[in-house]
Amino acid sequence: MNNISGKRISRKTAVRHFNIVGTLLTVYTLFVLVIPFVFHYYLVSTDSYILKDTFLYFGIYFLVVVFGTVIPFWLMRQFFKIPLRLINTKIKTAFVNLFVQTIVFFTICIVSTYVSNILFAHFGLEGKLISGIGLSYDAGYLDNLLYVFMLVIVTPMIEEYAFRGVLLSVLGKYGKNFGLYASAVVFAFAHVHFAEYLPAFCMGVLLGKTALRYRSIGPTIIIHILFNALIYSLCVIPSSIAGYMAYGLAGVFIISIYLYISGRYERVYVQKLNSASNTYLLFFSCFMVILSLMLMILQTVFSILI
Repeated sequence: MNNISGKRISRKTAVRHFNIVGTLLTVYTLFVLVIPFVFHYYLVSTDSYILKDTFLYFGIYFLVVVFGTVIPFWLMRQFFKIPLRLINTKIKTAFVNLFVQTIVFFTICIVSTYVSNILFAHFGLEGKLISGIGLSYDAGYLDNLLYVFMLVIVTPMIEEYAFRGVLLSVLGKYGKNFGLYASAVVFAFAHVHFAEYLPAFCMGVLLGKTALRYRSIGPTIIIHILFNALIYSLCVIPSSIAGYMAYGLAGVFIISIYLYISGRYERVYVQKLNSASNTYLLFFSCFMVILSLMLMILQTVFSILI
């Protein structure tokens, strides 16, 4: 098996590396998805006063999500010796270029969200708009400043550091195409509802391509923040004008088509190595990788059943 630099890597070494990635993903899953879910269930079952104090409730979640994400991915970056400069290169690009990418990005993700909802609605599993990792979108919390801060600012920053900064760089050592789509799959499973898997996967691919294009997570953080801000603004639109939202979304969709066809939206093509198929099979057959993904899926299943 060859890595991106063309050096030969033994199957044993690749399996060891992938299992290390899977182990740290398992740690991440336990701290950011499983433990918060169990903690929330405990608070509900005991009718804890913490649920009534939303600032305290989200304050605890804030600490768990931030440290539960940053620490395992920091360890991953240290083990695989990914310099910070490789994931946060200084770039010079006009804000309008990022805004154009955000508009197209927004359209693709919203369309994939509605398509996913339509499909899962047949099984009674329709979801809501894309949530922050570890925190499901809940209209009852949209007036909570800490929740909004986490949704719009904190979530994009830690997700981009973890998935586009560290995981994409680590897996990208075995091929940029493999790293792009494998990290997008993990990112999709890390969301808390089945109906979010498809749009989250699209997000992972589009943001991953942007990170590879600029060799930095700076643009992806900006795009992700703008996207979450747009999502939040749609959620808090006054009921008196909510009926016009469809016209606004249609307008954005038309603009996105124009930007894409006219070439104003910068397309990114990622070369695929000949060994990519074997690399996918090897990665997704590693025990610790399977364990981390199964924990993500089980958390989603339990959140539906309970």
